[in-house]
Amino acid sequence: MENKYNIGGQIWVQKDGGNFMGPGRIKLLEKLIINSNLKIAAQEANIEYEIALKNINAINKIANEPLAIKQSNEDTYEITAYGKKIIESYNKLKKEHEKFLLEINKTFTNDIEA
Repeated sequence: MENKYNIGGQIWVQKDGGNFMGPGRIKLLEKLIINSNLKIAAQEANIEYEIALKNINAINKIANEPLAIKQSNEDTYEITAYGKKIIESYNKLKKEHEKFLLEINKTFTNDIEA
């Protein structure tokens, strides 16, 4: 069996020295678009409810404006237009990162097999 190398990695966006956006937070926001109930969205994103709530509070605090707004008297959130813009921008960045990883995997493989 051939032993292949793989260079991988996740992409995180930091703001003012703190983690702002990453794969887990994006997945949570995307799930909130589909189902605005935080408990259900957290479960679907494989995140504990308490962690999901902390993530929502953290990204809203770090962002220039809220990404998710809590609806009155419920455990539901609405993703704002700015939140949707952040999701879209992050997903573009993720695609570029994946292309970069493919290229450096090729370079690494070529270098070690030469």
